Amino acid sequence: MVSVDYMAHQEQYSPSTLLDYAGRAERAGYEFVWTSDHFHPWFHTGGEAGFAWSWLGAATQRTDLPVGTYVTPAAQHYHPGRIAQAFATVGEMHDERVVLGLSTGEAMNEKPLGQPWDEYPVRRDRLEETLEIVRELYDSDGFVSYDGEHFSLEDAHLYTMPEDRPEVHVAANGPSTARLAARYADGFMTVITGEEFTDRLYPAVRSYAEEEGRDPDALETTVLVIVSYDPDYEAAFEATRPWWATTQDVFDRAVADPREIEALGEEATREEIEEKFLVADDPSTVAAEVERLAEMGFDRVALANTSPAPERLFEVMGDEVIPSL
Repeated sequence: MVSVDYMAHQEQYSPSTLLDYAGRAERAGYEFVWTSDHFHPWFHTGGEAGFAWSWLGAATQRTDLPVGTYVTPAAQHYHPGRIAQAFATVGEMHDERVVLGLSTGEAMNEKPLGQPWDEYPVRRDRLEETLEIVRELYDSDGFVSYDGEHFSLEDAHLYTMPEDRPEVHVAANGPSTARLAARYADGFMTVITGEEFTDRLYPAVRSYAEEEGRDPDALETTVLVIVSYDPDYEAAFEATRPWWATTQDVFDRAVADPREIEALGEEATREEIEEKFLVADDPSTVAAEVERLAEMGFDRVALANTSPAPERLFEVMGDEVIPSL
């Protein structure tokens, strides 16, 4: 059966509100809590930008659900050794599963901190070095040295480790990064659905896993879906506005100012918005979409909640959607 997870977006709600929502998600029957890891949000109006690592520490004390990031950028402002240390610490404090989700990142994580926004091949190489370093630190009982193009270690050792090391998942929207998931990761994460996923991305991941001598079925697949639910469809539609810029191919662009990103969102058409987000005025619509994604091959569906009344969606999920799956 597909797992229904909660995506706690640091960009949209305060950290304390997200802790409350994580508790609501657990009571409603969600099975995992993910959170985003950005320096700037995707929008300026009403934007938030809580620090994911601090929030995860608090979340381990507030929920018994597994937790993880969707996703942590493998970029200049995080050294891989610090990433490995941070998630080992979260794992030591939590009795449940901990997942470190990694990606090539976005400009809004780098440029505000004075870091350059490199072309994709450089970012991909940086992600691969991060994956190598994190796995070596997690798997080694000794001291680790590493001499890479972007990162290095000199006799590094993680003194604090949980009984079960954090899992590492890789987020990708294209086959090149998906190869890294097949080579290094325990799971694969994406926002891509439909034929682009079933005909291109999913087969690529499975093929790469086989090339690496790994069982493709052992790679857990997760998809992120932004949901807005309200009995008034137009109210639900309007509540997706903060995320409209994500329909405009902003992930690989060098834009980092939330004011500019938000303005790009105003270029989105209604068709683009309804195709990108799950807008629903009936709980059965949400259930049907989760089942459709499961049939496509996803093991987990992480639902972000951008509803006009977020509490109402948690109630509907617990009372009607999750029991019906």
